[in-house]
Amino acid sequence: MPSDEKSAADKSAVGAKLTLEAIVDAAIDVADRDGIGALSMRRIADQLGVGAMSLYRHVDDKDALLQQMSEEIGRRFPYPVDEAEPSSWQERVRIIVEIDWELYRRHPWVVLAYSSPRHSFGDESLRCLDWFAAGFLDLGVDLVEATGMALAVWTHVHGVALVAVSDDLLRTEKPSERPDGLEDLIGGRSKAVAPHLSELSGCDTAPRLLDPRSRLDDGIAYLCAGFTARGRQAQE
Repeated sequence: MPSDEKSAADKSAVGAKLTLEAIVDAAIDVADRDGIGALSMRRIADQLGVGAMSLYRHVDDKDALLQQMSEEIGRRFPYPVDEAEPSSWQERVRIIVEIDWELYRRHPWVVLAYSSPRHSFGDESLRCLDWFAAGFLDLGVDLVEATGMALAVWTHVHGVALVAVSDDLLRTEKPSERPDGLEDLIGGRSKAVAPHLSELSGCDTAPRLLDPRSRLDDGIAYLCAGFTARGRQAQE
């Protein structure tokens, strides 16, 4: 059999065994390795050793595939939704911060995918949100407020993660040579007119402002203090 015919036969055999799960796994591998900008049906098909058109028997288009990828990542980083032992809202905050931070650091492209409600509120995400929001009901607030508190935590983690992985998302060949303005200011190298912030120069604790994980933890502490205060008001 000529080599081109053998290659076509091999692809046909692989295509016959093709599944949605295999396509999603390959797409996640491509996005992890090359970034979401490199994600295309042809790139995924090449990774699987099949023709690009064969993918469309399992998924409608790239946007539908991205939804499937986002759902799969959520399943790989599950919340303890089914645990019988109830946990406090504080413990739920701690759990989701650790899980979501690890998710974003290991799969930076998800930060962009989750920026769209189409991709961030699938069935698995709603199940997790239901569990997370339920914890805040212990504060005595209604379900709307409890859900708002859960979304505030999610939004904060997502926002800090975007800053943390932005270089990986934006960099094509090499990092920009433009300096970090806040880092320069804290290091006493900035010429910006910022009379209050200039006092950060030489401050022993100021460098934590440059560390994404420290900013994440500080912000969560501020949010939790506000949740506690709101709970006291709700119970008065």
